[in-house]
Amino acid sequence: MDMNRKRITGRLEHTPRGFAVITDAGERWILEDCAPDSALVGNDIIAEGVVSGLDRLRAAWIGSPAH
Repeated sequence: MDMNRKRITGRLEHTPRGFAVITDAGERWILEDCAPDSALVGNDIIAEGVVSGLDRLRAAWIGSPAH
C-alpha cells in the first residue's frame, strides 16, 4: 500500500483556499484536483487520495459515510 495514501472523514467546507475537509480533531485538509457536488458542502464526507503537501490531499474519491 502507498504510504502517502490517506482516507479522511470530516465536514466538507468551501474555503478561500478551495474545498476542505475539517476533521473532528480540527485538522483541515485542502482537497486538490476535485470539484465535489455542492450538495455535499456542510455535510460529513469521506475523502481518499494521495497526500500532496503538508495539508493537501489529491482526492481520488469523495463520498458520504454510511449511516
